Amino acid sequence: MTFTKSSVTMAALGLAIGGQACGGTSTDAGSAGSGAAQGSGATGGSSGVHGGGGSGNGRAVPTNPDSTTGPQYTGSGTSYLPLTPGCGPETATQCTGTCEKTSVSDPGAIIRAPATLCFGGPEDPTPNDPLATIEQVLEVIGGKRVAHLRVTFDPAFVDNTYGANACCGWPVADTTATEPPPPDGMMTDPMGMMKPPKMPKPGKGGHTFNDLVGSDHVELLLTDAAGNTVMDFDLDYITADSTPSCGYRQLGVKGGEGKVVSGNAAAVLGSATSIDRNLNGCGYCYTTDSPATDESYTPNPDTPAWDYRVVYEVWLDLDAFGGAGFGQAYITNVHASPSKLDNNTVEVTATPCPADWDTPRGGSCPINYTVYVQSEGKSSCVPIPFSNYPNMAPCPEGYKLDAATEGKYCVPS
Repeated sequence: MTFTKSSVTMAALGLAIGGQACGGTSTDAGSAGSGAAQGSGATGGSSGVHGGGGSGNGRAVPTNPDSTTGPQYTGSGTSYLPLTPGCGPETATQCTGTCEKTSVSDPGAIIRAPATLCFGGPEDPTPNDPLATIEQVLEVIGGKRVAHLRVTFDPAFVDNTYGANACCGWPVADTTATEPPPPDGMMTDPMGMMKPPKMPKPGKGGHTFNDLVGSDHVELLLTDAAGNTVMDFDLDYITADSTPSCGYRQLGVKGGEGKVVSGNAAAVLGSATSIDRNLNGCGYCYTTDSPATDESYTPNPDTPAWDYRVVYEVWLDLDAFGGAGFGQAYITNVHASPSKLDNNTVEVTATPCPADWDTPRGGSCPINYTVYVQSEGKSSCVPIPFSNYPNMAPCPEGYKLDAATEGKYCVPS
């Protein structure tokens, strides 16, 4: 079914679009999700296709003064808000944006302020937008020092549209290719039975819910402040499971496509994914056809909070990073099977973010810098840790992490 702005109006008058939502149940907040990291950057303006889109998605307005603008991909629904302090692992079971709307954080509990790191590559079809972002905040929640991370993929790479309502760039299957005919024109098998006619062999195209279940995941690597890799794990996107009423949930690092490659799995305090939040947190039980939308990912009035983006989220115990402290989270590739591109796995590297995706705290400081208030009341602009510095370095040349603020700032070495 084609979803247009006129059909939105009709639906508001009572003409339903899409399937029926069923009551959702919670995912396991103790399993691992996926993440986001740090740093902030900026370049010239963002793409007209995927760059701004805030008003088009009907996004809520951030109320927490410690939140940032965050990724500006289209497709986030009406409830999305950027990563916000004060939302712990117990919120992993909620519908998208539920905690962020009401979160009130203690500034004294924030170890490192929210920031966004962007990743791109030569295969990116929307080069003015990154292929993926990692958001991060380090804070104290319930007396525990926690890193809250969120990874978001560009909808130009993969999205949560599938089935009859797959849209927005999914290739059409090639139904013209066929299997070769049997030798000598034989139409029977060795037992003399007539063989069924050869059917078209489809090429890469379309997108189904089972594609998301089959192999989708993200690999997240985490370093300490000395640059040593402390954790490496794959985060599951969605897996068949009888626990929730919809029959599916994300399993983090504990099942499905999720696993710990190296590091302590006990450091993973909780996880979430956008499809799990859609199905179980919001109660939109669409496991055959996603809610219908258009090329602009206009929210469907039947499922306004549906997040069409592929998002992974995770909470980590900072104690796992030892005396060196937490360094950064990063990814080396984005994967979806299938993706909208020629390749399902695409290598990425850190790249500057579009100008309005992560406004540095301090306002008047240059890009990638923020205000540092010294004990004697003086202030200066210092580099933000992990803002796309070469070789995953925590600070640019001539600076070091400030141990007095647990790595919140880069100060002159």
